[in-house]
Amino acid sequence: MVFGAVLLAAGRGSRYGAVKQDLVFHGKALWRYAYEATLQCVGRERLVVVGKDIPGGDTRTASVKAGLMSLPGDTERVVIVESARPMVTPRQIEQILLDEHPSCTFVRPLVNAVMYRDGRPLDRNLLYDILTPQAFDFGMLLSAYESGLYDDMIDDTIVMDRHYGIRPHAIETGTNLYKVTYPGDLNVIEGIYSQIHQS
Repeated sequence: MVFGAVLLAAGRGSRYGAVKQDLVFHGKALWRYAYEATLQCVGRERLVVVGKDIPGGDTRTASVKAGLMSLPGDTERVVIVESARPMVTPRQIEQILLDEHPSCTFVRPLVNAVMYRDGRPLDRNLLYDILTPQAFDFGMLLSAYESGLYDDMIDDTIVMDRHYGIRPHAIETGTNLYKVTYPGDLNVIEGIYSQIHQS
C-alpha cells in the first residue's frame, strides 16, 4: 500500500483571532507538531503541507482538494491531518493508515448533553464527536472532489458518504486529539503536552 498525507496548515484562525498554526508552543510553531508526527509515518515526498508547501484555498474543501492533487499519482491511501490537533501521535496516524476501510475517522463519545438549536434534545449515546486524522482510499476521495459537487464541506467523511454512500469506520480514541479553536484551548493542549512529557 502506497501512503500519502495532507496536512492542513492554511487556516485564517478567525475564531481564534490569530493564525493559530503559526503560534509558537514550547519553542516551535504549532503546525510542526502534527507535521513531525506525520513525517514518521509518511515520507517527505508524500506529505503535502497545505499553507506551507502549497497555498491554501478559500475553504477547507479547497485546501484538501489542492493537497490531494499535489500528491504523487500512485498514492493508494491518504491521511488528512489538521495542524490544529498538535498532540496527534505517530501511532494514531499509522493506525488509521493501516485500517482497510475506504473511509475511516477517529471519534470520541459525547460527554455533554446535546440539543437542536430549537431546543429539541438529542440522545448523546447515539452520537460521536468526529475528529481527525481521517484516512481514505486516495483515488475515491480525489475523484469525489474533482466532481465539483463539493465546495464547502466541514468533513471529508461526509464527502465519501454523499458521493459513494460509504459511511466511515469509526475508531474511538483518546483525548489527545483535542482541537485548538479558541484562545483558551491552548491551556487544554498544555495539559495534554505536560502529561505526555511526564510519562
